[in-house]
Amino acid sequence: MTHLLWHDYRYYPYERDLARREVLSVLGLEGIEETEQGFRLPADVDREKADRLTYFARIQTDDKATETVQAKLEEAARNGRTRQATRYSVHGLHEYKGKFNPQVAKAVLNIFGVGPGTKVLDPFCGSGTTLVECAHLGALGVGTDLNPLAVFVANAKLRCLSIPASTLLGDLARLEKQFKRIAATRLASARTARDHYLRAWFEDEQLVRIENVRKAVLSACPHRAEVFLALASNLLRDYSEQDPNDLRIRRRSSPLPDTPFQEALLAACKKFIDRLEATQRVLGLRNVTGQALLGDVRDLGGELVDGPFDAAITSPPYATALPYIDTQRLSLVWLGLCEPEGIGPLEGLLIGSREMKKRQQQALANQLQENATHLPNPQLAFCRELAAAVGPADGFRRQAVPVLLYRYFSEMRDGFRSVARQIRAGAPYALIVGHNHTVLSGIRRDIDTPKHLAELATSVGWHVSEVIPLQTYPRYGYHAVNAVEAETLLVLKNGRGAAGP
Repeated sequence: MTHLLWHDYRYYPYERDLARREVLSVLGLEGIEETEQGFRLPADVDREKADRLTYFARIQTDDKATETVQAKLEEAARNGRTRQATRYSVHGLHEYKGKFNPQVAKAVLNIFGVGPGTKVLDPFCGSGTTLVECAHLGALGVGTDLNPLAVFVANAKLRCLSIPASTLLGDLARLEKQFKRIAATRLASARTARDHYLRAWFEDEQLVRIENVRKAVLSACPHRAEVFLALASNLLRDYSEQDPNDLRIRRRSSPLPDTPFQEALLAACKKFIDRLEATQRVLGLRNVTGQALLGDVRDLGGELVDGPFDAAITSPPYATALPYIDTQRLSLVWLGLCEPEGIGPLEGLLIGSREMKKRQQQALANQLQENATHLPNPQLAFCRELAAAVGPADGFRRQAVPVLLYRYFSEMRDGFRSVARQIRAGAPYALIVGHNHTVLSGIRRDIDTPKHLAELATSVGWHVSEVIPLQTYPRYGYHAVNAVEAETLLVLKNGRGAAGP
């Protein structure tokens, strides 16, 4: 008999369900008995396969219990033994709003049978959660995203898995020496749009330090600069005049940190490298061939991605919820990934964006009235129902919800078509989808995004395999209003395949 033992933290019901599915898929065993401590299996198991599992801390046979790979990875990043660690391995390199749980990504990959020799697509890859978990499992993960910062961070994470931690420690030592060589200077005259933009959001003293960090990184460790620049980027908002706790652009009222920027960066680098070293002791160095690409899910053809893929998994944006570019605009400009005047247009390109001018709203209203994109009847009717519910007291943002939702549904349907052309017939596509709501004329209107996306996917040839509710953690403070109140794991099967029309 073998006993798979839980981690010490509290589980949601869906995590126990995913754990059972993992065991069935990875180990191929029936007759599993759930106990208070975990799952009791009817036979001995292949230890190498069992080590792939996500939701178990130890594997016990007779009187011997050994830690799983996942337990070892999480141990280095744990905030107390009773809390699930989600920033293990390289996941903590850079915070990213809307990032989904890496344990869920790994569990779904296991359920799909992903491993060495398989290719996985993440068409909304964000900061690379899926791609990192693919690399852990020895699979090839390819992601696309329209956000240049997301692509930058995702590729930096993947690169770290193939760089010895000792090499990064050597870089860090050179970087620290370079900091000491740089004398305090005054800001030169602003010459570029970048200069003017950063000066509007950083005190002169802070900006001198931050710009010197960039110069020092490029000088001391040019071959691995993206790693240290990503870590520096993760600190930028804390040292800016923008409220670091708000997703929107608001001036801060709280004081700046007491710790100098360079000192905070060195501490963050050391912490990250220690975590990476612990990861490499467990997994070794990974020969990572996966990557994140700057691209649009609606147009995955041509030379952007090299299919066909064996599976796809993603967490797509949900309509009008997160201002991704606004949230990350300081990093985008500081890293030279976007000019200041390009921030608004870039936000407008993203699926689910709230960015819209009055004339665009009117053009979309005409499209909704005429159904110019030929949206299926259920989604068309829902958007028109919301449009009819808009009242005179609703502001511009709320007035725009029906047309924004119409655009979102149309673009997501185009994305489903595009993904279907890149993965094999019958291959699975998992989407972790957040529910949403709006308030029109003082009445709350729920938006069942998973249901609508399932119907849109079906309309272009996908088959709905499963719809699994995922309970979410409560959010507080600034994020409570816009927080996802529920999520759903939507599993589709491709009815056409990469060779289809």
